[in-house]
Formats: sequence, structure tokens, C-alpha cells
Amino acid sequence: MPNPHPPLTNLKPQTPKWQHLPTKAIRVPEIFLEAIADFARKLDNGEFDSPKPNHSGTTIPPQPSVVWLGIKPSISQLGWAVLGGDSKESDPHLLDYGTIETIAQDALPQRLAEIETDLLALLEQFHPGHIALEMPFINAEYSSGRKTLQVLGVVNAVIYRFCNVLPLTIYTPSWKSHIDSPKADRADIAAILESLFDLKRLPLNAAVDALAIAYAGWCGVGQS
Repeated sequence: MPNPHPPLTNLKPQTPKWQHLPTKAIRVPEIFLEAIADFARKLDNGEFDSPKPNHSGTTIPPQPSVVWLGIKPSISQLGWAVLGGDSKESDPHLLDYGTIETIAQDALPQRLAEIETDLLALLEQFHPGHIALEMPFINAEYSSGRKTLQVLGVVNAVIYRFCNVLPLTIYTPSWKSHIDSPKADRADIAAILESLFDLKRLPLNAAVDALAIAYAGWCGVGQS
């Protein structure tokens, strides 16, 4: 039971470190984290002029007219990638990519909730109008297969609630054949994507698959 009279004498009031509140968590590449935090503190202390808002009162840059989100579903490492462009006819630009990772020792509902929260944050950040979701081969006799089925359910529900769209389902052979071949491994896919998007090096994780899935959706794979 909660203590109705907790000891408060040793509690010290906390003073916010920021002059401008409230704060908001954002996703940034780790390599830029320290530099961005240092610049933000200088802005907060008045060492630089704050960015001037546009006519709408915000400082959000113009968004591409077409945005695709590609998703590689998995309970341990869900891959995602976002492509954007001015039109479906133009070549897409890679806006961001990454993974949503969960801890194997955590309870399954906790891991699904983490995927739901992180995926919702991505949807709120990029507002994709199109979503390509891989439908992997699933053997329900194995624990991993049953967990992937539950991940697919969470992903579909979050996307429909936020975007009110149904994800385009792309099967593994379809998007792999569009990039290379049905038997292509991740390293081969990554090499082709690095050439397509002028990237130095992609991490060989689920984000590679997600980027290929997003690109396949952009090019019309899986659409009738």
C-alpha cells in the first residue's frame, strides 16, 4: 500500500536545466548528439539568435509531397526506413533509417508495447502517406514465428490508427527480386542500395531490408 505520509525533508526541489521549456525528445544520429546538445545549450543561453519562425509560426522545413515508410517486422530488431520526394515520378531521397530493438529477457507484452511506442513516434515525425510492410515467411510452429505474427498485428493496428491507411504488403521474394534476386543476402542488397542512394556504408541489419522494402513500394512493387 502507498505511504500516506512519505518523508519529504530530504527531497530537494529540481531546477530545470533549460531556460526554454517544454523540451521534447527527438531522434538524431548518435555521432551528432554532443554537437547538437552543445548548440542547443548556447541557443538556450542566448549566445546565438534563435531560428526565426516562418509565417505559420513554426520552424519545420518543407516536407516532401510523397513519403514512403518501409518496415521489416521482427520482435528483436524491427527495421525501418523513410524515403521522400516531390513526386512519385522523381527519384526518392533517403530521409532516415534505423531499427527498433527490444530486449529478449523482457516479457512479450512489454516488447510489443515498446515497438508500438517507437513506431508511433516515427509516424508522428515523418507522417508517411504510403507504407510498405514485408510479409515474411512465418512458421507458426516456432516461437519466433508466433512472435512475428503478433508484431505484424501491432504494426498494422498502429499504422491504421495514426495514418488511416492500410499498409502495402510486399512479400520477401518480390522486394528482393526488385533489388537483386530472391536469394540475395543482406550484404548484396546493402551494396546495391549504397550505390542507389550514394551512401558510404550501410549497417548490415534489418534497416537494410526496410530500405529495400520502401524502395520497392516507391517503385510500385506489390501494387495492382
